[in-house]
Amino acid sequence: MKSIYTIPKIVKYDDLSKAWFVYFRYDKKLFRYKFGINYINSYKKRLVEAESIRDALHQKLKESWNPNIPDLINTYNNMLFSEALDFSIEKKTPNLGSKTLCSYKSTSKFIKEALKATNMDNLLIAETKRIHIKLIIEKTKEQRKWSNKSFNKNLGYLKAILSELMQWDIIENNPAHGIKSLKVGEITAFTPATDDEIKLIKQKILSEFPSFYIYIISIFHTGIRPEELLHIQLKMIDLKKSQIILPPGITKTDIERIVPLNPFLKAYLEEMNLSQHNQDFFIFGSKREHTNRGLKKELDFIPGPRRLNRDCASKLWRKLIIDGLKINVNMYSLKHLGANKKILAGVELDALRELYGHTSKMMTLRYAKVVKEVNRNQIMEKSPDF
Repeated sequence: MKSIYTIPKIVKYDDLSKAWFVYFRYDKKLFRYKFGINYINSYKKRLVEAESIRDALHQKLKESWNPNIPDLINTYNNMLFSEALDFSIEKKTPNLGSKTLCSYKSTSKFIKEALKATNMDNLLIAETKRIHIKLIIEKTKEQRKWSNKSFNKNLGYLKAILSELMQWDIIENNPAHGIKSLKVGEITAFTPATDDEIKLIKQKILSEFPSFYIYIISIFHTGIRPEELLHIQLKMIDLKKSQIILPPGITKTDIERIVPLNPFLKAYLEEMNLSQHNQDFFIFGSKREHTNRGLKKELDFIPGPRRLNRDCASKLWRKLIIDGLKINVNMYSLKHLGANKKILAGVELDALRELYGHTSKMMTLRYAKVVKEVNRNQIMEKSPDF
């Protein structure tokens, strides 16, 4: 069957701040092309370029070109670096989690701002070299006031975005590869509390806000992120099978995760009599009618119809622990503490990785700070004699 297409047309505006494009339909599917014409600031010159693109596309269609199959050599020679970022993210979107996609888009936005600041907004992706990337990313660091850690994170995102272009044969090599990460000092923000501090934390929370206690030990026992915990509904908890089923919509990776409940946490959950509540309730929810009157121990972090914000947990932790006890530890460090305790108790790293929903051991190692100590002790205790 012969494909049917419409004659390409130009969408143009007197206001040059509005995006022009050439469009046509191929087998009823809409195709739009810009090829950098919107970076031409003269109306007449932009029109000439747009007409040239229109005529070239029409000629290709008459020669039986199928736009569903990218003609990479001709199509992408004039693609701008900024357009390549958009192209890559568009192609990666179906395979990215919502949070990762948001991070990629943010990095792309920052890079585009730096392109303008360095007068490289007309840089073609085909002509982009490592020196360009270094200048752009350094300018972005300056504009955004990034720490070395933020620089490294965004550089990683940029490398991933550009790698997608290699998959489409738009570039042969990733120009961001080979750029070294910046040195980052040892991160202490998530340093776990000491055993003595944990005793004080337990006493403080149990005496002043007992419903909050089950929330924070859930972070310790399961490794479930504080934000994810607040999305858990009672229907996701199966006490008979001793597990919590986290649906894709609430996990960082957008992949369903089954989290086992150990006997310690399960006992606390059983005391909450979860079966007596509406199964659509959030386990750490709220029954307050008014959201602007402060947290109350009898109405918050209990099974309720209203989901609490992540900020509620952070502010309560700060009030009770950081300000109240003068113990400067982050609530999220409970996950790190749980990892350390499990490793010392003999839990294998692979089991911990599965519990935390990590895709690699390297990610788990960031939480398990005592692995080196365990490995060192094993070498000293189990090494055979000569």
